[in-house]
Amino acid sequence: MPWPMVHFAVAQKLSFSDPSPAFLLGSISPDAIHAREHVTRQDKGVTHFVREERFPSIETLQNACIEYLDKDRNAEWKEFILGYFAHIYTDIRWTETLYVDFEQQYSGDPAETRKTYHREVSQLEFDLLKHTAWAKDALIKLRQAHAFALDPFLTWDEVGRYRDSKIKWLQDNRNEPGIQNSYFQEEKAKHFIENTANELKELFQAWRIDTKGE
Repeated sequence: MPWPMVHFAVAQKLSFSDPSPAFLLGSISPDAIHAREHVTRQDKGVTHFVREERFPSIETLQNACIEYLDKDRNAEWKEFILGYFAHIYTDIRWTETLYVDFEQQYSGDPAETRKTYHREVSQLEFDLLKHTAWAKDALIKLRQAHAFALDPFLTWDEVGRYRDSKIKWLQDNRNEPGIQNSYFQEEKAKHFIENTANELKELFQAWRIDTKGE
């Protein structure tokens, strides 16, 4: 799965370069399950609407997104929910494209596959952080965002604590591996981000959901 900076980059494209604090927070909130102790792969799957090890269908995403939007007419809630479901779709497309490419191209020790993946996506986080003009502003907005609960999956406290932990991680340069990526290069990621944002715009339009996009 992609990490926060990729989700923020999709939010930038999707929201016409001006994502709200609530949308940015929503765009990482499915992973807020990690703020909970003793989390399993199955627990994470639940917040992503995964069933029996399978990603949700587009129809399932649409129905769930509209159901949650209807729970509250508050504008911040709407932005949070759109960010939340944008995250899930981005995860699906990442797994189907860049991660499949990585699995096919990886030529190292099979026992090091997961470690290699984590090192490269960590480096990609810092590459995007350093090379995008909007990154600093996105983190400021993220810190300002009001945390929502997503019943029955996540509490507002888990969402807030996860947000704080990601900001802290991104602001600590010691977390940058300092490597040249072989599989998840910045340009390849930017191409993915552009395509995914365009696909999300089309999906939201098909679902008759207004966004700030073009």
